[in-house]
Amino acid sequence: MDWRNGRHSLVLLVEEIFWQLLVEGILVPGSDSYNLDLPWFHITQFGREVLASTEPQPYDPADYLRRLQERIVNPDPTVVAYLAESLETFRKGNLVASTVMLGIAAERVFLLLCESLEAALVNSAEKAAFAKLLGRFSMKPKLDWVHNKIQQLQKQSPTGFPENATIMIVAIYDLMRGQRNELGHPREVPPRVKREDNFVNLQIFPRYYEIAEETRDFLVSNQV
Repeated sequence: MDWRNGRHSLVLLVEEIFWQLLVEGILVPGSDSYNLDLPWFHITQFGREVLASTEPQPYDPADYLRRLQERIVNPDPTVVAYLAESLETFRKGNLVASTVMLGIAAERVFLLLCESLEAALVNSAEKAAFAKLLGRFSMKPKLDWVHNKIQQLQKQSPTGFPENATIMIVAIYDLMRGQRNELGHPREVPPRVKREDNFVNLQIFPRYYEIAEETRDFLVSNQV
């Protein structure tokens, strides 16, 4: 390849990346109050937070999913599908859609946990009661039941059970569930999601999923 063609291709690639960073809110035009337009530009406060973060990076979906698989050996295909959709819509600025997709991924993780918990229950009456709850559509009673059961287990401090399961599973799922429900129903005021909130939730998700899987691993080997 002629060096001039190579340089031309590189310039075009840099320009594409630059405009993508503008769309994503990492960069904005202007360097100061005297130079407010292009070619001057600067990193936004949000951009600085993104660049400083060491958590899985939603702005790099391929690396984000790779790092997720480092934490979870065999991630559920449905979870990954919704998560990938959430990442893609986030990068394009479709924050409502991204939040809803992430909420569905979080729900799938929670339901997988419920299945493992039901299978591990040793008390027949407790098992029947939980199975009845799982057969219903509403998520809130299921969430409350799992919350109480996980708290009971944490008080017993069994070997191999995650110490922070209540916060990392129940509290975080409840947060994402609430956001998804709020956005997923028609209302008079158009839905709005802050980019910063969507960004943080995407960064939290891998840890939420990891703790849920650690809990499921415990339930496979232990009756409760």
